[in-house]
Amino acid sequence: MSELLRLCEGAVLTHLVTRAELAAGALTAVDDLRLWARLADGEGVPLAGGGVVRTAVDAGEPSLTGPGGWLAGVEPEDMVALRLRDGALELSTTTLTGFPAERAIRVVEEFGAQALEGLRAFAEGLEPSPGVSIDVVVLELLMKAPETFADPLPPLAPLLRESSLEVRGGRVGIVGAPWDTGSVADLAPLDIIRLALARSALRTYDEGADLSKAIAYLSRSETVLARIADEVEREPLGPGLIEALPRTEPAALLLIARSAEGEGRSFEAAGFITEVLSLAPGLAPAEQDAAEYAACRTDPADPLPVRAAHLFRQLLAYGYRPARRRLIDDLVTLSVRVAEPALADLALFENDVVGEFLDARGDWLRDDEVELLESWRRTPLRLWEVLDVAGDRITLREMGHGGREPVTLTDGLLARQALPGDLMLTRLLGDGEGPHVFGHPFKVDPARGEEMLALLTDPVDPYAVAAFFRRAGRPQTMP
Repeated sequence: MSELLRLCEGAVLTHLVTRAELAAGALTAVDDLRLWARLADGEGVPLAGGGVVRTAVDAGEPSLTGPGGWLAGVEPEDMVALRLRDGALELSTTTLTGFPAERAIRVVEEFGAQALEGLRAFAEGLEPSPGVSIDVVVLELLMKAPETFADPLPPLAPLLRESSLEVRGGRVGIVGAPWDTGSVADLAPLDIIRLALARSALRTYDEGADLSKAIAYLSRSETVLARIADEVEREPLGPGLIEALPRTEPAALLLIARSAEGEGRSFEAAGFITEVLSLAPGLAPAEQDAAEYAACRTDPADPLPVRAAHLFRQLLAYGYRPARRRLIDDLVTLSVRVAEPALADLALFENDVVGEFLDARGDWLRDDEVELLESWRRTPLRLWEVLDVAGDRITLREMGHGGREPVTLTDGLLARQALPGDLMLTRLLGDGEGPHVFGHPFKVDPARGEEMLALLTDPVDPYAVAAFFRRAGRPQTMP
């Protein structure tokens, strides 16, 4: 520890104090003051004027505590400076007037270089995280240039964030670093680096910046390109960035297409996909999109019930696209994975994904298909009792609406799964000839039928329905 004290002698770190910190009598030390938290761990460090500064850990995050009243005179939003002098910490406030800009630049450059090295080490399995610890970099700066922290500089966390770096839990990485390490567990080391660098270039784009390296990273790995394309569909690119992408590169055109798709402009996206495949035949993400767009053009010779089944499959595929997949995932999180097929149907209709599908792809649909989809939008989710099963025919009665006539369907698969007395939660959608169950119904315990009926007041809350089946244990669905 004496060597660490010697190295840190004279250094000063700053921190913007919050009202909550003053109330607690402790300074958060997860990032700006992390080096001092390391120094004060254990026996602590003397505080100039009396007492000891120690490190406390609450919920996994360190903070600096001192003797009673050690923060007296400090106001919310004050900038405090903690300097180590003669082996003790001195606490004061500062305004950062005229701080040495060249030293701040040195700090940012060192953190940027270390963040890139941290990404490489993570990709190669040498480190568990794609970032580098703040205290480690500060120590290296003190070894290389002891004068770096001789004067108060801006607090490290906001300084680094404003310089297009990311700060997470006391670690610093490049923008786009894979902090969710499990999300890249299946990628090769080089692809992890390509993914992070491409993300960084797209997320930190400034007018006039050169995107050629980012496009090169994407062009060299179809796996990385597919992931970035999915992310772009979830968060479409801004006009300036789209304008800067080279229209001669298949990877760039795919991103432009996915951005248009994410904004609900499927017809425009399809045109870009055609360009992509003319330049790069066989590019898998583009081929998949092209096939999905082509499937919207049905065969007019097919009767409407056949086309209705096809439309439902296309609607389901649309719901699973990156821009909307979270609607399904959120419901699964509240319920259980085995119920996903039924939850997908719930997400499509209760979030009006049907309307989005019509807006995005209606130009490819025939008039009777548009009318059918519009009728689906108006069809409510209801609880049904199975009255009778005879061969492929199943007779249902809507619960909670007395006086309505029972409905008989011809559905061999559903009939084989249901028994008289069963309750199932579904919507009966028209197929041009009569009602049909296209989705996966939930089976409801008859003892909880009234509880479910209470959830079916319009508008239905899909999250409440998903949570209902979580409470029921392992929900049952009918294929």
